[in-house]
Amino acid sequence: MGIVHLLRRALGNPPVSGIDAWSWAFAAVALPTILRCLVDDHVTGVAFSPYIPFILVAAVCLGWRHAAFVTVVSAAVADMLFIDPRFVPMAGPTDLFGMLIFLASAALIIILVQVARLMIHSRPLPAPAGAARTGIIFSLDKGQAFASWCGSGRPLRLGPESEVAEMMQDFLAQLELGRRLNANCS
Repeated sequence: MGIVHLLRRALGNPPVSGIDAWSWAFAAVALPTILRCLVDDHVTGVAFSPYIPFILVAAVCLGWRHAAFVTVVSAAVADMLFIDPRFVPMAGPTDLFGMLIFLASAALIIILVQVARLMIHSRPLPAPAGAARTGIIFSLDKGQAFASWCGSGRPLRLGPESEVAEMMQDFLAQLELGRRLNANCS
């Protein structure tokens, strides 16, 4: 199973919600905090870095609201625990700059995940191949032709009714011509 298929499935499924989402959000802050504490004596200058992958996971699995919550809490925790002077919120301009860069990066991650989720939900599922019926449904609305498939999201706009009807007639004529030519060759 490829990474694209895995991401498509993760973004296509509804995000975790309810008490489970809050448990996962707490873990998305606690785990990078613990990791950062473990290397605190050896690593400096990376107060916010361990939180970035967890924000991505939160955005994919929990949705944008919980990911935003994880971002804000992570920024506060990192500022208080890992930027000197410790336990002093935003002690100087360096703290503020680092936090703004972290918040902007996290916002971009959350927005990109949300856009990918919307793109996946707005695209119809591909029609199954083979001899089985696909269940394609054609419809008209305000002079526009649409096609949809059973189990797909929103209908796909094909274009103006007159244009689509002409293309369909041309397609049917080509099919008939192909059948006649194949019948004559046999």
